[in-house]
Amino acid sequence: MHVLAIDGGGTKTIATISTCHGQIMALAETGKSNPTSMSFEHFTETITELINDLKRQQPQEFQHITKCHAGLSGVTENNNEKITYALLTSLLPKDCQLSLSNDGMNALYAGTLGQPGIVQISGTGAITLSIDASGRIERTAGWGYIFDDEGSGYDIGIRTLKAVFKAFDKRGPETLLTTAVLEYFRLNSVPEIIEVVYGEGHPRDTISPLSKVAIECAKRGDGEANTIIDQVCHVFYQSIDACYKKNPFADKQVKVVLAGGVFNELELFTKKLIAIDKKNSNQYDFVGAYSLPVGGAALAALNLPYDEAKLFIDQYDASMKKFLTN
Repeated sequence: MHVLAIDGGGTKTIATISTCHGQIMALAETGKSNPTSMSFEHFTETITELINDLKRQQPQEFQHITKCHAGLSGVTENNNEKITYALLTSLLPKDCQLSLSNDGMNALYAGTLGQPGIVQISGTGAITLSIDASGRIERTAGWGYIFDDEGSGYDIGIRTLKAVFKAFDKRGPETLLTTAVLEYFRLNSVPEIIEVVYGEGHPRDTISPLSKVAIECAKRGDGEANTIIDQVCHVFYQSIDACYKKNPFADKQVKVVLAGGVFNELELFTKKLIAIDKKNSNQYDFVGAYSLPVGGAALAALNLPYDEAKLFIDQYDASMKKFLTN
């Protein structure tokens, strides 16, 4: 028995074929696979190319795939789930057990090893997702960068630019963010930022990476940068708590997985979130991901008990490292 795991988001998509013990036999990567932000033709082409790549690598083992989980951004919206199910069914071996979810489930299971919990994702966008013991799924936030996605890389970038412009106008305090942003864009003055932001590229792609600038300045003790991180941590906590209230758990301590590029500096965020939680419910256990999201997709397909899931993911991660270095 082999398992096919797919993790797809707004930037890239990764898929693996592995044994039920976690030994990876094939790995493929391609671009984004969000059916809400690309044409049906482009989405079909992307998924087909991904599956065919795996098939070319292991044509014999591909036929032994019995379970597949695809966690894709946007798949549960509109009619995308039905379309994606039909597409993957046409590409996979007959009688393969297929399940679909938002990519948030992959990130959650990569941290809880297939157990119930809450995941706070923050990358270019941001969303909160919870899954209880019965498999019921709830979500909060993640309604798009134009009017939501608070706490995302884009949101942090916007807050960073606001602090820089206010400092330049003397409407706000001086901040290390000014020099850091100018160095990042390789500019000489604050007014030049406008041309970059409103240039040829999408503003979201230009602004989102500034979250790294803010986080680095916060680590260096800058007051404005730390205010920004404090603000988004309160936003995260509000969304996490709202998700919990929509989907309460029986456990006194609920595991909350922090996933996505914004949380690369995990300790910075966990310290602030723990401090907020102590002033409120004191019921959340904030953790980073145990594995890559694609590993969480494999666990979603297999539905293993915790101890077996840990054995699987340990082997999966070790196999992934070997696979990538060969």
